[in-house]
Amino acid sequence: MLRSLPVLMYHYISRVHDSIAVHPDQFEDHCRGMAAEGWRGVSLAEAEAFLAEGTPLPERSVLITFDDGFLDNYVHALPILEKYGHCGTVFATAGKLETAAGLRPTLADVWSGRIPAEGLPRVDAPFVKHRLGFDERHDLFLNWDEARHAESTGTLAVAAHSMWHRSVFTSASYEGFYAPQRRGRTFDRVEGDVPWGLPRFKVGPALRERAFLPSAELLHAIRETVPQDKDGAYAFFSDTAATERLMHTVEAFGADGLGRFETDAERTERMYREMRDCKQLLENELGHPVTTFCWPWGAFCDEALAIGRELGFRVFLTTLMGSNPPSAPLAVHRFKAKAKPWSWLRLRLHVYSRPLLANLYARMRL
Repeated sequence: MLRSLPVLMYHYISRVHDSIAVHPDQFEDHCRGMAAEGWRGVSLAEAEAFLAEGTPLPERSVLITFDDGFLDNYVHALPILEKYGHCGTVFATAGKLETAAGLRPTLADVWSGRIPAEGLPRVDAPFVKHRLGFDERHDLFLNWDEARHAESTGTLAVAAHSMWHRSVFTSASYEGFYAPQRRGRTFDRVEGDVPWGLPRFKVGPALRERAFLPSAELLHAIRETVPQDKDGAYAFFSDTAATERLMHTVEAFGADGLGRFETDAERTERMYREMRDCKQLLENELGHPVTTFCWPWGAFCDEALAIGRELGFRVFLTTLMGSNPPSAPLAVHRFKAKAKPWSWLRLRLHVYSRPLLANLYARMRL
C-alpha cells in the first residue's frame, strides 16, 4: 500500500512562456508516462480519504492538482487526463470563475475534427494591448457551467483556493506609486481601497499577514491630487512635476500618518470572510460540500488554519515539499511540475512516494 502520496502542482497548461506554465504537449508526455508505468492520478475524494482518514491507496497513486482555475485547465488538461485515465483537481479562486453560460471547445473537439486548433479559446495569448500602449494580463478562467461539466465527467474535481487570492499591505514602507502601466500578473491585487497614486506599500499573502491600512486622510489626499480615471492617471504620471507634487504630498504625512495596522478582530473577520465566501460560492454553484482548501501562494497562519477547520475544511494543501503519509491532512506537501520530460517527473514520483526520501529531498532543496 502507498506510504506517501505524491501531490503534483500545475498552474497553466498552455503555450504561454511562463515559469508556472507547462505546454500541453509536455503535459501529455507526463500523463502518458504515468499511465504507461502504472501511475494513476486519483480523484480528490480518494485523496481526501487517504489524507484525512488513512484510507489505503494503491502503490503508484498521485494527486494531480491545478491552482487558480484557469480556463486552459479545462481546454487542454481535461481532455488529456481523460485520454490517459487520470483524475485531477482544480483549486479555483472562486470569485474569478466566469458567470457566462455555456461550454467552450476543448482539445477533444480539435482531435475529433469538429473545430480547427485556431477555434479554441484564447488561453495561449493572455496579454491584451491596452489603448494607452502597454500590455495587460487578462487570463481566462473556467465558467461555472464548465466547472460543473468537468466534475460530471468524473475526471476533474473543483475545490477551494480562496475567494480572491489577494495580498495585503504589510508595512508603511513603500517604493513608487500605483499608476497605469504594464500588468504582468493576474494575482497582483491588494485587498482594500487602492486608488491611482497610492504608495506601493510592501505586500504579503492575505491569509498569512496582518494588514497595514492606509489612513482615510491619505486616501482623500491621493484622490484630490491624482485623477482616478485611467487616462487621466496615465497623463498625470507622464508629467514629472505632477509626480513630484504627489511625492511631497505623501511625504508630508510622515510614517505615522500613512496608516495603521488592522486589529485582531479586523484580521480575523477579513480572513474568515475570504474563506467563508469561497466555500459558500463553490458549494452553491457545484451542489456538493467542498472540504479541501489550497492556500494561495502556500501561505497561511495558525489563525487562518483554525478558521478553515471551523468552516468545515478538513484537508489543506501547501506549496512546501515533503512526504504525505496517511492521516496527515493539515499541511499537505506538493512539488511543482516543470516543463521537463517524463524522465524528470518519474524520478520525483519515485522520491515523493517514499516518506524518508521525500523528506530528505525536501530538506536538500531548502
